[in-house]
Amino acid sequence: MMTSRRSSTSLAALFLASIAASSSFLNFSTAAVLAFAPEISSSSRRQGKSSIRHTAVSFLGDASSTVATKTTTSLSSSRDQAEEFLSTSYPQFYYLLQQNPIALNLMRNSKAGFAVFAPSDAAIAALGEETCNLLNAACNDPDMQPVIAKMASYHIVNAPMSSELLCKYGVASTPGGELTVQSNYNNSDDNGTTIMFDNGVSILASYEFQDELVQNVQDVNGNLMESSVVGGGKTCIVHEVDGFVCPEGLWGVLYEYFGEGSAAVY
Repeated sequence: MMTSRRSSTSLAALFLASIAASSSFLNFSTAAVLAFAPEISSSSRRQGKSSIRHTAVSFLGDASSTVATKTTTSLSSSRDQAEEFLSTSYPQFYYLLQQNPIALNLMRNSKAGFAVFAPSDAAIAALGEETCNLLNAACNDPDMQPVIAKMASYHIVNAPMSSELLCKYGVASTPGGELTVQSNYNNSDDNGTTIMFDNGVSILASYEFQDELVQNVQDVNGNLMESSVVGGGKTCIVHEVDGFVCPEGLWGVLYEYFGEGSAAVY
Protein backbone atom coordinates (compact mmCIF):
# COMPACT_ATOMS: atom_id res chain seq x y z
CA MET A 1 0.00 0.00 0.00
CA MET A 2 2.86 2.36 0.90
CA THR A 3 4.54 1.52 -2.35
CA SER A 4 1.44 2.28 -4.20
CA ARG A 5 1.10 5.66 -2.49
CA ARG A 6 4.70 6.57 -3.27
CA SER A 7 4.22 5.59 -6.83
CA SER A 8 1.10 7.67 -7.07
CA THR A 9 2.83 10.56 -5.38
CA SER A 10 5.73 10.33 -7.78
CA LEU A 11 3.43 10.28 -10.74
CA ALA A 12 1.57 13.27 -9.39
CA ALA A 13 4.79 15.13 -8.83
CA LEU A 14 5.96 14.39 -12.33
CA PHE A 15 2.62 15.50 -13.73
CA LEU A 16 2.75 18.82 -11.81
CA ALA A 17 6.33 19.34 -12.94
CA SER A 18 5.38 18.83 -16.55
CA ILE A 19 2.54 21.34 -16.22
CA ALA A 20 4.91 23.87 -14.72
CA ALA A 21 7.36 23.31 -17.54
CA SER A 22 4.62 23.68 -20.10
CA SER A 23 3.48 26.88 -18.43
CA SER A 24 6.95 28.29 -18.52
CA PHE A 25 7.25 27.42 -22.19
CA LEU A 26 3.87 28.94 -22.94
CA ASN A 27 4.74 32.07 -21.03
CA PHE A 28 8.01 32.31 -22.89
CA SER A 29 6.29 31.67 -26.26
CA THR A 30 3.57 34.22 -25.50
CA ALA A 31 6.11 36.75 -24.41
CA ALA A 32 8.14 36.11 -27.51
CA VAL A 33 5.12 36.51 -29.73
CA LEU A 34 4.02 39.67 -27.91
CA ALA A 35 7.54 41.00 -28.13
CA PHE A 36 7.72 40.51 -31.89
CA ALA A 37 4.04 41.09 -32.72
CA PRO A 38 4.05 44.90 -32.51
CA GLU A 39 6.98 45.13 -34.86
CA ILE A 40 5.53 42.61 -37.27
CA SER A 41 2.08 44.19 -37.08
CA SER A 42 3.47 47.67 -37.46
CA SER A 43 5.63 46.57 -40.37
CA SER A 44 2.69 44.84 -42.01
CA ARG A 45 0.48 47.90 -41.60
CA ARG A 46 3.17 50.17 -43.02
CA GLN A 47 3.73 47.88 -45.98
CA GLY A 48 -0.01 47.54 -46.51
CA LYS A 49 -0.58 51.28 -46.56
CA SER A 50 2.29 51.84 -48.91
CA SER A 51 1.08 49.12 -51.26
CA ILE A 52 -2.50 50.41 -51.33
CA ARG A 53 -1.40 53.98 -51.87
CA HIS A 54 0.95 52.96 -54.63
CA THR A 55 -1.80 50.97 -56.32
CA ALA A 56 -4.22 53.87 -56.06
CA VAL A 57 -1.70 56.33 -57.46
CA SER A 58 -0.80 53.91 -60.19
CA PHE A 59 -4.48 53.37 -61.02
CA LEU A 60 -5.23 57.08 -61.01
CA GLY A 61 -2.21 57.69 -63.14
CA ASP A 62 -3.38 55.14 -65.69
CA ALA A 63 -6.95 56.48 -65.62
CA SER A 64 -5.88 60.09 -66.11
CA SER A 65 -3.78 59.13 -69.08
CA THR A 66 -6.70 57.43 -70.79
CA VAL A 67 -9.49 59.93 -70.09
CA ALA A 68 -11.08 60.97 -73.38
CA THR A 69 -13.43 63.80 -74.23
CA LYS A 70 -16.25 63.24 -76.70
CA THR A 71 -17.78 66.14 -78.60
CA THR A 72 -20.56 65.98 -81.18
CA THR A 73 -20.71 68.49 -84.01
CA SER A 74 -23.55 68.98 -86.46
CA LEU A 75 -22.33 69.28 -90.03
CA SER A 76 -25.81 69.90 -91.41
CA SER A 77 -29.20 70.77 -89.93
CA SER A 78 -32.20 68.76 -91.08
CA ARG A 79 -34.50 71.58 -89.94
CA ASP A 80 -32.72 74.15 -92.11
CA GLN A 81 -32.64 71.76 -95.06
CA ALA A 82 -36.35 70.98 -94.73
CA GLU A 83 -37.31 74.65 -94.44
CA GLU A 84 -35.21 75.57 -97.44
CA PHE A 85 -36.81 72.73 -99.38
CA LEU A 86 -40.27 73.99 -98.38
CA SER A 87 -39.52 77.57 -99.37
CA THR A 88 -38.15 76.62 -102.79
CA SER A 89 -40.39 73.68 -103.72
CA TYR A 90 -43.64 74.79 -102.06
CA PRO A 91 -43.43 78.61 -101.92
CA GLN A 92 -47.16 79.33 -101.75
CA PHE A 93 -47.73 76.87 -98.92
CA TYR A 94 -44.60 78.06 -97.09
CA TYR A 95 -46.01 81.58 -97.18
CA LEU A 96 -49.20 80.25 -95.61
CA LEU A 97 -47.13 78.40 -93.01
CA GLN A 98 -45.43 81.65 -92.03
CA GLN A 99 -48.83 83.06 -91.11
CA ASN A 100 -48.77 80.82 -88.03
CA PRO A 101 -45.61 81.79 -86.13
CA ILE A 102 -46.67 79.84 -83.02
CA ALA A 103 -46.96 76.53 -84.87
CA LEU A 104 -43.87 77.35 -86.91
CA ASN A 105 -41.80 77.92 -83.75
CA LEU A 106 -43.11 74.69 -82.22
CA MET A 107 -41.99 72.91 -85.36
CA ARG A 108 -38.57 74.54 -85.33
CA ASN A 109 -37.96 73.90 -81.63
CA SER A 110 -38.99 70.25 -81.66
CA LYS A 111 -36.11 68.18 -80.29
CA ALA A 112 -36.88 65.11 -82.37
CA GLY A 113 -37.84 66.83 -85.62
CA PHE A 114 -41.11 67.38 -87.45
CA ALA A 115 -43.31 66.40 -90.37
CA VAL A 116 -45.13 68.77 -92.73
CA PHE A 117 -47.98 68.08 -95.14
CA ALA A 118 -47.19 70.45 -98.01
CA PRO A 119 -49.46 70.97 -101.01
CA SER A 120 -47.52 71.95 -104.12
CA ASP A 121 -48.20 75.12 -106.07
CA ALA A 122 -49.88 72.95 -108.71
CA ALA A 123 -52.18 71.43 -106.06
CA ILE A 124 -53.12 74.91 -104.81
CA ALA A 125 -53.75 76.11 -108.35
CA ALA A 126 -56.02 73.09 -108.89
CA LEU A 127 -58.37 74.53 -106.23
CA GLY A 128 -59.53 77.02 -108.85
CA GLU A 129 -59.12 80.74 -109.31
CA GLU A 130 -61.98 81.64 -106.99
CA THR A 131 -60.64 79.64 -104.06
CA CYS A 132 -57.06 80.86 -104.62
CA ASN A 133 -58.28 84.47 -104.62
CA LEU A 134 -60.21 83.75 -101.44
CA LEU A 135 -57.12 82.31 -99.81
CA ASN A 136 -54.98 85.30 -100.81
CA ALA A 137 -57.58 87.72 -99.52
CA ALA A 138 -57.73 85.92 -96.19
CA CYS A 139 -53.94 85.99 -95.82
CA ASN A 140 -54.04 89.79 -96.19
CA ASP A 141 -57.01 90.37 -93.89
CA PRO A 142 -56.11 90.83 -90.19
CA ASP A 143 -59.51 89.52 -89.10
CA MET A 144 -58.89 86.25 -90.93
CA GLN A 145 -55.40 85.64 -89.53
CA PRO A 146 -56.66 83.27 -86.79
CA VAL A 147 -58.43 81.17 -89.43
CA ILE A 148 -55.37 81.08 -91.71
CA ALA A 149 -53.19 80.19 -88.73
CA LYS A 150 -55.57 77.37 -87.85
CA MET A 151 -55.44 76.05 -91.40
CA ALA A 152 -51.64 76.10 -91.35
CA SER A 153 -51.47 74.35 -87.96
CA TYR A 154 -53.20 71.26 -89.38
CA HIS A 155 -50.26 70.76 -91.72
CA ILE A 156 -47.59 70.41 -89.00
CA VAL A 157 -46.70 67.45 -86.79
CA ASN A 158 -44.18 68.20 -84.05
CA ALA A 159 -42.50 64.81 -84.52
CA PRO A 160 -40.93 63.06 -87.53
CA MET A 161 -44.12 61.21 -88.55
CA SER A 162 -43.14 58.98 -91.44
CA SER A 163 -45.49 57.30 -93.91
CA GLU A 164 -44.93 54.01 -92.09
CA LEU A 165 -46.01 55.53 -88.78
CA LEU A 166 -49.06 57.13 -90.40
CA CYS A 167 -50.10 53.73 -91.74
CA LYS A 168 -49.41 52.06 -88.40
CA TYR A 169 -51.35 54.44 -86.15
CA GLY A 170 -53.91 55.84 -88.58
CA VAL A 171 -53.82 59.30 -87.03
CA ALA A 172 -51.65 62.41 -87.12
CA SER A 173 -51.66 64.74 -84.11
CA THR A 174 -51.18 68.35 -85.17
CA PRO A 175 -51.38 71.65 -83.22
CA GLY A 176 -54.74 72.20 -84.92
CA GLY A 177 -56.17 68.80 -83.99
CA GLU A 178 -56.05 65.16 -84.97
CA LEU A 179 -56.24 64.02 -88.58
CA THR A 180 -57.49 60.54 -89.40
CA VAL A 181 -55.46 58.69 -92.00
CA GLN A 182 -56.44 55.69 -94.10
CA SER A 183 -53.98 53.49 -95.96
CA ASN A 184 -54.94 51.33 -98.91
CA TYR A 185 -52.61 48.77 -100.42
CA ASN A 186 -52.70 48.62 -104.20
CA ASN A 187 -50.75 45.92 -106.04
CA SER A 188 -50.91 47.84 -109.31
CA ASP A 189 -49.46 50.98 -107.73
CA ASP A 190 -45.71 51.38 -107.86
CA ASN A 191 -45.73 52.88 -104.37
CA GLY A 192 -47.78 49.97 -103.04
CA THR A 193 -49.70 51.94 -100.43
CA THR A 194 -51.90 55.02 -100.79
CA ILE A 195 -52.21 57.22 -97.71
CA MET A 196 -55.35 59.32 -97.71
CA PHE A 197 -56.86 61.78 -95.24
CA ASP A 198 -60.55 62.02 -94.37
CA ASN A 199 -61.16 64.79 -96.89
CA GLY A 200 -59.75 62.70 -99.74
CA VAL A 201 -56.30 64.34 -99.91
CA SER A 202 -53.47 61.87 -100.53
CA ILE A 203 -49.73 61.83 -99.90
CA LEU A 204 -47.92 61.85 -103.24
CA ALA A 205 -44.30 61.72 -102.08
CA SER A 206 -42.21 62.01 -98.93
CA TYR A 207 -38.82 63.63 -98.46
CA GLU A 208 -36.70 62.95 -95.37
CA PHE A 209 -33.87 65.07 -94.01
CA GLN A 210 -31.55 64.01 -91.19
CA ASP A 211 -28.94 65.80 -89.12
CA GLU A 212 -25.40 64.82 -90.07
CA LEU A 213 -23.50 64.46 -86.80
CA VAL A 214 -19.81 63.78 -86.29
CA GLN A 215 -18.40 62.65 -82.95
CA ASN A 216 -14.77 63.54 -82.18
CA VAL A 217 -12.81 61.78 -79.41
CA GLN A 218 -9.86 63.68 -77.96
CA ASP A 219 -7.30 62.78 -75.31
CA VAL A 220 -6.42 64.99 -72.32
CA ASN A 221 -3.94 66.91 -74.46
CA GLY A 222 -6.54 67.74 -77.07
CA ASN A 223 -5.19 65.35 -79.67
CA LEU A 224 -7.81 63.83 -81.97
CA MET A 225 -8.03 60.10 -81.33
CA GLU A 226 -11.10 59.16 -83.37
CA SER A 227 -13.78 60.74 -85.54
CA SER A 228 -16.94 59.03 -86.74
CA VAL A 229 -20.42 59.75 -88.06
CA VAL A 230 -23.09 59.04 -85.44
CA GLY A 231 -26.87 59.04 -85.30
CA GLY A 232 -29.24 60.57 -82.81
CA GLY A 233 -29.97 63.89 -84.51
CA LYS A 234 -33.23 65.34 -85.72
CA THR A 235 -35.26 63.94 -88.59
CA CYS A 236 -37.51 66.27 -90.59
CA ILE A 237 -39.99 65.00 -93.16
CA VAL A 238 -41.89 66.80 -95.89
CA HIS A 239 -44.93 64.93 -97.21
CA GLU A 240 -46.16 66.33 -100.52
CA VAL A 241 -49.96 66.20 -100.67
CA ASP A 242 -52.41 66.96 -103.46
CA GLY A 243 -54.47 69.45 -101.45
CA PHE A 244 -55.03 70.98 -98.03
CA VAL A 245 -55.52 68.50 -95.20
CA CYS A 246 -57.31 70.95 -92.86
CA PRO A 247 -61.04 70.44 -92.19
CA GLU A 248 -63.35 71.81 -94.86
CA GLY A 249 -65.25 73.77 -92.22
CA LEU A 250 -62.38 76.29 -92.16
CA TRP A 251 -62.94 76.99 -95.83
CA GLY A 252 -66.59 77.56 -95.04
CA VAL A 253 -65.60 80.28 -92.57
CA LEU A 254 -63.65 82.06 -95.32
CA TYR A 255 -66.55 81.82 -97.78
CA GLU A 256 -68.99 83.09 -95.24
CA TYR A 257 -66.76 86.00 -94.22
CA PHE A 258 -66.19 87.15 -97.81
CA GLY A 259 -69.81 86.61 -98.78
CA GLU A 260 -69.13 83.81 -101.23
CA GLY A 261 -71.36 81.27 -99.55
CA SER A 262 -70.18 78.03 -97.99
CA ALA A 263 -69.81 75.84 -101.05
CA ALA A 264 -67.48 72.89 -100.72
CA VAL A 265 -63.97 73.50 -101.93
CA TYR A 266 -63.06 69.96 -102.90
